[in-house]
Amino acid sequence: MIIYCCLLLSLALPLQALEILDPEEVEYIRINATATVGYSVTLDCGSTMPTIFIWGFTKPGTDNNVAVAYNYGQGPKLQAQTSSLGHLLVPVNTSALVIEELQRDAEGMYTCQALYDTDEGTRITFYFTRLDVHDD
Repeated sequence: MIIYCCLLLSLALPLQALEILDPEEVEYIRINATATVGYSVTLDCGSTMPTIFIWGFTKPGTDNNVAVAYNYGQGPKLQAQTSSLGHLLVPVNTSALVIEELQRDAEGMYTCQALYDTDEGTRITFYFTRLDVHDD
């Protein structure tokens, strides 16, 4: 019983720190980007570093949003299944997603969910970037 109680407390505390009292505070930004197969492209997730961010990818014609990168405050992590998109990286101290050696399969919708912990409370911004990939 003590284990369950401690587990629940440890799960509940971080959620309170990120509680959003007003759903109208969520901002949605839409961006279009075009890149060429074999080159690099940088997809931005805001102009300031969020406290937490998650990058997702949706292939055209599907509803499946797959996580490709994230940072929960302990440094960026990349998911292994992203090799068909190109070589992904998140530069140090940024939330931008860089795709080098861009592949045709990288075309689609990229979503960055950014959470900012501010003095006024938590602010969430969704950045939707539609990436069109062209042959050289």
